[in-house]
Amino acid sequence: MWRNPEELPSVPAIGTHEDPARPVRDGARFYADEAFPLPAVELLHSVGACVETAAEARLLGRDAEAHAAHALARNLALFTCDRRFLDESRFPLQRSPAIFVFEFGDGSPRDIRRAFRCLAPVIASAQFGARRCKVDAHGDAWIEHFRHGDGSHTRTCRRLWRGRLQQWVEPTALAG
Repeated sequence: MWRNPEELPSVPAIGTHEDPARPVRDGARFYADEAFPLPAVELLHSVGACVETAAEARLLGRDAEAHAAHALARNLALFTCDRRFLDESRFPLQRSPAIFVFEFGDGSPRDIRRAFRCLAPVIASAQFGARRCKVDAHGDAWIEHFRHGDGSHTRTCRRLWRGRLQQWVEPTALAG
């Protein structure tokens, strides 16, 4: 069932997320591969985000592994619309940069902003800097995969519902 994070005893509360395109963390830098649309890059630039594109990196036409290696070597979060990056056998969390795979709907500015809503809670979390993550972001919800220092993994489903952040919790988890 969907719950507000502050209602969950073991989940730290995350800040407000009213403006999905606001700058969220000093020092967070991003790499947009060639599958990431230019209007999305422009929106990120408009809010002061530091985004390097595949064209700027001279990686146009290169394979997905080259894009991931570039982002990892430069400590950049990889932004893409290429769902192949979610393949754990090809891009394992422990050997990949932070990866955000976006689904922008029809590509309108509204759909892009909606998908970007995942950025604030993920990048603002302490987990973002300390551990590898993958985020599968859609306009209405997103799924976060984190690999922790002890080798364990967590998977968290979140959404914004009527302006409030919510997290999916299995009913059995609430009983214990």
